[in-house]
Amino acid sequence: RGKPVPLVIDGVEFALRQPTPLEVDRMQYQQTRAHDKALADYRADGLGDAPVTAGLAETIRIYNEMQDIAYRKAQEKGDTEAATSIAREQERAAGQWPTTLADERARDHARRTTARWCIDNLLDGDKTAWRELTAPDPLERREVAQALQRLLMLVNHDPNLNRRKD
Repeated sequence: RGKPVPLVIDGVEFALRQPTPLEVDRMQYQQTRAHDKALADYRADGLGDAPVTAGLAETIRIYNEMQDIAYRKAQEKGDTEAATSIAREQERAAGQWPTTLADERARDHARRTTARWCIDNLLDGDKTAWRELTAPDPLERREVAQALQRLLMLVNHDPNLNRRKD
């Protein structure tokens, strides 16, 4: 296991410790379960054919536009290796974006569930101070979001941990 991810809120130090492989399995189980349940519920509510939100559609458009620019620049430089890499990344990303409102909302729910699981199970520090400093919702704090992002990057890219391959 690696070092904890440090986190300071209003001068009080906390950390998110890196999970064990068993904890990663539990976290991914909760994430998958939350996603699948939310997706089924949203589809039952009739959102299975609704388009993604305008915000996500714009994010996808900007991402694709930036990738297209990078691809053209690589082509202009004659860097076929970089151009090929960019094209492959765009193809991979296209398969990762939610395609319906149900998909988008289920993904967002699963992300929040995972974040809360990490806080509940991996937080080191004074829990009373944590509750007081992060009320009403720790996920609304920029510092918390950044620490969670760093932790999940480590979890998802550590070859020594069992991680999702999809």
